[in-house]
Amino acid sequence: MKSKACDLVGCEFPLFAFSHCRDVVAEVSKAGGFGVLGAVGHTPESLEIELNWIDEHVDGHPYG
Repeated sequence: MKSKACDLVGCEFPLFAFSHCRDVVAEVSKAGGFGVLGAVGHTPESLEIELNWIDEHVDGHPYG
């Protein structure tokens, strides 16, 4: 199921999940959706740790 939103962000399905949990972001992205990490509560250092973890767990799928 493709849509303009999928084409815009490079995901397979028009499923967008906004979460503060890195595990949710990674799993949604791996499943073909687009996981988005809420970053407002992070310091620059903790955000870098979370983003590195997500990078290692999304198998190359896009996320935000």
